[in-house]
Amino acid sequence: MNSRIFTLIAFITFFSTSFAETPLPPAEEIFKKMGFGINIGNTMEVPGNPTGWGNKFPTKTYIDSVKAAGFSTIRIPCAWDSHAKNSVINQSWLDSVQIVVDYSIDAGLVTILNIHWDGGWLENNLTDEKKNEVNAKQKAYWTQIATHFKDYSENLLFASANEPATSDTNYINETKILETYHQTFVDAVRATGGNNESRTLIIQGPSTSIDRSVEVMPVEKLPNDVIQNRLIFEVHYYDPYTYTLMNELANWGAIVQPQYYWGTGTNLATGSDEVHNCGYNAWANAMGDPCTASQMETSLSKMKTNYVDKGVPVIIGEFGANNRVGVITGSNYERHHKGRLEYYDAFMKAAYRNKVVPIAWDTGHEGENNMTIIRRQSEPDGAVFDIEVLNIMRHAYGLDDYVNIPITRIEKQSKKVPRETLSHQGQWIFAQGTRAKIQLFDLNGNLIRESKTTGPENRLEIEGIHAGSYVAKCGNQVLLLKVK
Repeated sequence: MNSRIFTLIAFITFFSTSFAETPLPPAEEIFKKMGFGINIGNTMEVPGNPTGWGNKFPTKTYIDSVKAAGFSTIRIPCAWDSHAKNSVINQSWLDSVQIVVDYSIDAGLVTILNIHWDGGWLENNLTDEKKNEVNAKQKAYWTQIATHFKDYSENLLFASANEPATSDTNYINETKILETYHQTFVDAVRATGGNNESRTLIIQGPSTSIDRSVEVMPVEKLPNDVIQNRLIFEVHYYDPYTYTLMNELANWGAIVQPQYYWGTGTNLATGSDEVHNCGYNAWANAMGDPCTASQMETSLSKMKTNYVDKGVPVIIGEFGANNRVGVITGSNYERHHKGRLEYYDAFMKAAYRNKVVPIAWDTGHEGENNMTIIRRQSEPDGAVFDIEVLNIMRHAYGLDDYVNIPITRIEKQSKKVPRETLSHQGQWIFAQGTRAKIQLFDLNGNLIRESKTTGPENRLEIEGIHAGSYVAKCGNQVLLLKVK
């Protein structure tokens, strides 16, 4: 073939494939909209059953309340492996996840959808023996997830994993294996085309540890990408573990107690309860655990220096500290409560100064060791549960005290605007504008029943269905149904 003709054909092909659609904005533009965020914790990531840990399936009311509370970002930790067979995700589970994504996008929230722990199929297998198997699953799952959501706007972000676990003795080699999982993720998403060619993607550091990430996964080690400036880096912050999460004493070469009191002065316990002060034990002091605001600032400044200042935005995908209500009482609880509020205040201000996006972990439950900010288990659904923590988060980002004002919803940002209408009235589900059958699935992807007829009178009776949450589907339309 004539070389000049070949060159022209190649140029035309490149032009038509690379610029057929306007690319989505770069990561730094997305970051400007993200503000501070919240996790839908202990729900969609529960292996096999999103209501299995006590939280209800996320409602539109709850998601709208998150936006009204001042959050700009919502993170949806999500299980996939336990909803798949032979690496094929149940379509009904994709539809269920889409309901939550649509609630979030339509509320105007930047929405993060990840692959979470789900039995540790990825996160506990950073080994040479498992590398090929995990990469095959990672490619399969992200190809399906990304294809399902490829027409969504830049406000939907994908995150490769959650907390990929590395060990103290072998983390350098484990991180090299983790890098292959992240590269597989990026390649799989980009290959699905559409908006995924330029969608912003999120990469997790080893153990989502700040220090370990800076050491072995700097900017230079992030995945190769076919488009520039579309990656965000993720770490988590539960430091010190003995204060934020630990519930029982442990023997780590010495007896280590859970710590209930953070900060200085009147925040700290005296007498026999001094053993529960943050930093009391030698182990915590030797590790340099951040029991002061200055150490917290030091940690987050490393993310700014090593990533943000080099053009890679950073999210703190999870942070928080257990509320020890019921664990300790009386004046000791008052000390704990005061210190916990100061912990959130110091963290939020440090996050703002260091230009990272803080995304609070929210557990949903309201008893001992909760981190709940917005109600999901008690009524009214979506009401503010922890107004003090919420206002601390708002103040750090220049917002006044929370006032309950309804949100203004935005237009649906998916290009998949279904023509048909699916609705629920009494004991019937009705579909209009389609000849497809109505199908009803449980949240584990099992088909419960389907309509026998199609056309103008298409409907499905739900009389006799057991109480619970279900997903109805007809054509491109999905509907979350709760049977009481």
